[in-house]
Amino acid sequence: RTAPLIAQSVAAMADAARRGALIHRLLERLPEVPVADREQVARAWLVRTASDLGEDAREEALWSALAVIGEPGFADLFGPDALAEVPLAATVGEQVIAGVADRLLVRPDDVTVVDFKTARRPPASLAEVPETTLRQMAAYVAVLEQIYPARRVRAAVLYTHAPRLIELPAADLARHKSALSTAQQSFDPLLLE
Repeated sequence: RTAPLIAQSVAAMADAARRGALIHRLLERLPEVPVADREQVARAWLVRTASDLGEDAREEALWSALAVIGEPGFADLFGPDALAEVPLAATVGEQVIAGVADRLLVRPDDVTVVDFKTARRPPASLAEVPETTLRQMAAYVAVLEQIYPARRVRAAVLYTHAPRLIELPAADLARHKSALSTAQQSFDPLLLE
């Protein structure tokens, strides 16, 4: 009896990971597409890329991505000055940290790094953000502080299902930065969903 439950659980996790990857890719590609063409372009891309998924699943990913990009409060994150899927790497203390930032907005005085999370039950508040996410974002901030030493570095997590942007206070990130180990560490975004 437990084998079918485990198989169902593994299948559900695989589906969630695939859904998350599709939404991430849409959020990476669609900001460069004219607003009037986004729905058509996204739908065509999903049919080519995920034809094995049912139409309902593809539509859900499509509308989730369009809702995030269309949210007025996120306009700067998806505007022409923001970068998508930015590789980050630096030595912080004695530790090499590497990862990929989903969005990076670099301005003259500050840098904002945002990671997307596609969880179907997103946290309602900062207090519910998982420790693994806080550690990941603290590491990204530590890297960016090395790259942009004269700029303030801010971090946030964008939960695409809500959509909800949760800014991470510098004090919370500092606590996690001080706990970074001395071992090499890589933050694979799909493993951290």
